[in-house]
Amino acid sequence: MTVFHEAVDTVRIRSTEDLLALIPHQVGRQPRNTSVLFFPVAGASALCLSMNSPTEDTDPYELGAELAEVLARVRHCGEVVVTVYSDHALEGGVDREAVAAARWECAVERAGLTVLRTLVVGPQHWWDLAEPDRALPVALIRDSAVNAQMIALGSAAEPDAPEHDPRWRHRFARRAQHVTRAWERLRTDDGDPAPARTTVSGPTPPTIDPDPRHPLTAWHRAVRCVQADRQHWVDTVLGLSDGHLALLIEGVHDDLVRDALLYAWLSGSTARAAAALAGLRAAMVRLGGGTAGSEPSEDEIDEALRCVVAVAGEWDGPPDWDTLDSAYRVLQVLDGILGAGCDPLADPAEVAAGSRTTSGSRESADDRTSSGSREAAGGREPSSDQEPLAAREPSSDRQLLTAAAASVVATLAQLEVYRGRAHTASRLLARCADREGAAGSELSVMPGRSAAADVAHRLRHQPTPWWCVDRRTAWPGRGAWERGASDQR
Repeated sequence: MTVFHEAVDTVRIRSTEDLLALIPHQVGRQPRNTSVLFFPVAGASALCLSMNSPTEDTDPYELGAELAEVLARVRHCGEVVVTVYSDHALEGGVDREAVAAARWECAVERAGLTVLRTLVVGPQHWWDLAEPDRALPVALIRDSAVNAQMIALGSAAEPDAPEHDPRWRHRFARRAQHVTRAWERLRTDDGDPAPARTTVSGPTPPTIDPDPRHPLTAWHRAVRCVQADRQHWVDTVLGLSDGHLALLIEGVHDDLVRDALLYAWLSGSTARAAAALAGLRAAMVRLGGGTAGSEPSEDEIDEALRCVVAVAGEWDGPPDWDTLDSAYRVLQVLDGILGAGCDPLADPAEVAAGSRTTSGSRESADDRTSSGSREAAGGREPSSDQEPLAAREPSSDRQLLTAAAASVVATLAQLEVYRGRAHTASRLLARCADREGAAGSELSVMPGRSAAADVAHRLRHQPTPWWCVDRRTAWPGRGAWERGASDQR
């Protein structure tokens, strides 16, 4: 769990809607299927604890003891507002959520606190459990003056991921099979040119491998494309060719390349990351008892050492937030595509049927205009976004693809750690565990490593990087990225 403190600017809570409007800005996201405890604390401030919602099997006394331990060093006022968020809370009733709320009330009393109010928030309505039969529209929360104030102050709250947005879900599903095939060809390609490895558009950054099939090159160009069109970043990533997207996936699935990419996003320099990658690969050859084809240069060794330290959260930065946030958005689109294509719980036939059902609303006039202009201006390969997805059996490489999808999610989790959002990172790691379990033993390119295990290890040793504790160096929030960086590298 992560403790989030209220901003320095004064925020006046005049109603329950105001309080519910403040919570997403406090925890940095719109809570879903979780619980948030809101505590007034000394000095007219407040804090939020985001925790998993208890179930019927949860021991409220153990939960209360855990809560008391967490609050032991917090100067709270002994009162709390409990809010249970659930996608299953519908207008017909909130019986399941009432069970979770009852467990919380018992746990809070066990911790020596007083429950001021118990609330339930669903997709369309919210309830005060003092009046469980009175469902109020969530529009009241969105229209709250506090919500407008927090947005004006530059809130760090993230919107829902694109995969949860109806505008993009069907496009991800339609694209998934084609990107999957390109990735499978990429992994089985023996070096001859193949559709999955055709040249990606854009200039090659200086001093890095000029091979357009190199994952560092592919990522450099994808990040720059997103930075060039921030308002339509999802469309921009979907406009990349299947081969380009496959290279992006392979980059974060390869353990050494992933380390180099994290270093590139922290430092803002792909050239430094390329030098670090050369040093890391030479070191791995030596550790394996082999002999490198050529000795790494002194600069490559130095950058490899800096890469190891930086990726662990000890970067002497602060991070290049604009580059890091741009890479985060590319990863979100990759996660949406892979989630639609390799979710072991999803039936490909159902995905295809869902895509066909919603495809009629896909091409709005605005979507056609913006997407068409970007394709023409960017000079990219024609993507297969318009081709129908045929229902078929999962490929023989489904387990490997599922492991690659877990690597994408774990890389998102690592960037959340750099942002100082350990709770969000932990939620993403839980998704990785589900995907890696479905992938079997094929979890990593390097034996003994996986992207999720790397992030979990770093979280245990340093849950909060040093730059997160100072407003001058901490993550500035998504608003700063949307406005654009003044210094474009």
